[in-house]
Amino acid sequence: MVAAARLAPSAPGTPDPLVEQVFAEIEATFREPVSAADVARTLGYTPGHLTTVLRKRTGRPLLDWITERRMIEVRRMLRETDLPLDAVAARTGLRDATYLVRRFRNRYGITPQRWRRADRASP
Repeated sequence: MVAAARLAPSAPGTPDPLVEQVFAEIEATFREPVSAADVARTLGYTPGHLTTVLRKRTGRPLLDWITERRMIEVRRMLRETDLPLDAVAARTGLRDATYLVRRFRNRYGITPQRWRRADRASP
């Protein structure tokens, strides 16, 4: 995600400090049930303002970035562990296994269980 922060259009080749702060906060807190409002408040902004600024600078709103980081970790855990979905959800800041399944299926078009089986079956 930090690499994405460097792509923000502040100036050619210059990292965007606010975007980097946002991504650092997401990285530090995504394992907790943190919301976009929590991240914004921690950084001293309103959720609406920070979401608008982030969308302008990266093309995506704050909640998308939080979800993206969580899904990266969910996929890693599905690939590398045999943890049940409740445990994966708890370790990635998601409410429960049902919510994890819904978010995962919306994002990837497949359930986490099927993704895990397919990932392990591939060479």
